[in-house]
Amino acid sequence: MSSTLPALPQRGRESETRRVYEALDCACTGGNALMYVVGPRGMGKTRMLQEAAETARRRGFRLLRGEVPAATPGDSVPTLVVVDEPFRPGSGLGREGPGPRPSSHTVWMTASPAGTPPRRADGIDASPFLCTTRLVLGPLSRGAARELASDLLDARLDGPLLRLLEQVGGHPGLLIEFVRGLQEEGSVRTVSGVAELVTSRVSEQAGFYVRDTLAVSSGLCRQLLCLMAVLDDGCGPKTLARLLGTSTAALIPVLEEAYATGLLHDQGGAPAFVSLLVRCLVAETVPQVLRTALRRERAALGGPTAPPPPLDEWAGPELDERQRLLLRLVAEGLTNQEMAGRLQLSPHTVNYHLRKLFRTFGVGSRIDLLNAAVRAGVPVAPDLWDPEPR
Repeated sequence: MSSTLPALPQRGRESETRRVYEALDCACTGGNALMYVVGPRGMGKTRMLQEAAETARRRGFRLLRGEVPAATPGDSVPTLVVVDEPFRPGSGLGREGPGPRPSSHTVWMTASPAGTPPRRADGIDASPFLCTTRLVLGPLSRGAARELASDLLDARLDGPLLRLLEQVGGHPGLLIEFVRGLQEEGSVRTVSGVAELVTSRVSEQAGFYVRDTLAVSSGLCRQLLCLMAVLDDGCGPKTLARLLGTSTAALIPVLEEAYATGLLHDQGGAPAFVSLLVRCLVAETVPQVLRTALRRERAALGGPTAPPPPLDEWAGPELDERQRLLLRLVAEGLTNQEMAGRLQLSPHTVNYHLRKLFRTFGVGSRIDLLNAAVRAGVPVAPDLWDPEPR
């Protein structure tokens, strides 16, 4: 899959972009700066470097990529040195030699994965630099994610498409692949400047992105992510350690690696998937027979946090066919009015049954309802969580 990103403005990164501009201003006046762009996979580190390079070029900077600028007496041409990989101790920029030199009129920028050690541990003497900055990139806000999708489609987004994007969350890399997939597979069309959702089937490209991310992770990290996806992303560390056959302390580096994938983030001090879609796509990589076995193994451990077993063994409240259909329509992102038209019911009746589902699962929102149904093993949207072979 190509790693080339579209030339789009950095939606939701206004504060970070402003600090880049400040560093460029510093170089223009004879100063220097060292900037780290840090974040999990897919959060836009490369795009931030690309935008900085383009801005510097427009301002008359000399651009160098991974090269140590020669010290020329009296040279006042501002220079931007871009390195799209972390600095390594004792190796300079991928070869023997010194690391970044605090020359005047120069800005150094490098992209580093989340969790890298402090600057001095990277072998860089940071003190001579007038400005040293660490830009940490995380998920986009809801508004920024909507704007990015609108830019990609070059259109405003209709209601069903906006609701579907809520399931993607603010992961920039996944959002880009998701929207591209919708375009290429004909799942979205533009009418009078408005992008309309044709079908809510999740694009193959979104699945490819998640599988590629898992493929470059360690075996233990993949196991952790798959366990959390299949069982419950609020699963306690003690239970996870027992299922993984390791100690709770040994989970620390594994969890750090899982955060670095960009698929997990910190939610109130606990790890959670960045979106419902990510969780479901990770779970989809586990064969159904193993999902059932894992749920049984988890249930056998007991404890108050054990999730319900799969549907064929579920002792929870029974759902009739209408309630199951309503869950699928919620997953499609339909409004109450649209559900009423699809089911040939009144909106009042649809609202009554939805409220009944909320009470059944003990939730207060549609997203929480879908999460609870997935945890209970209810087939909410077969084309998303348990797709049949095509």
